[in-house]
Amino acid sequence: MADLMEALWDILLENRLLRWFFIGLLIGLVLIGYMICSGSDMEAADALMGIVVSGILVFGLRLLIWFFSH
Repeated sequence: MADLMEALWDILLENRLLRWFFIGLLIGLVLIGYMICSGSDMEAADALMGIVVSGILVFGLRLLIWFFSH
């Protein structure tokens, strides 16, 4: 199990585009956590969808920036 986690971590560190997706997931997690703490009535499916969409949007933005800079 430790070897699998180490291999996944190496893939994450080597792939810059994939790293941006996970940064987006963390941003989504923070935003959803803030919304829940502030009293928003949110179901688990909506929260999960918000986190994943945040990851996809950050990844897409990074791809767009990469496309226009090259």
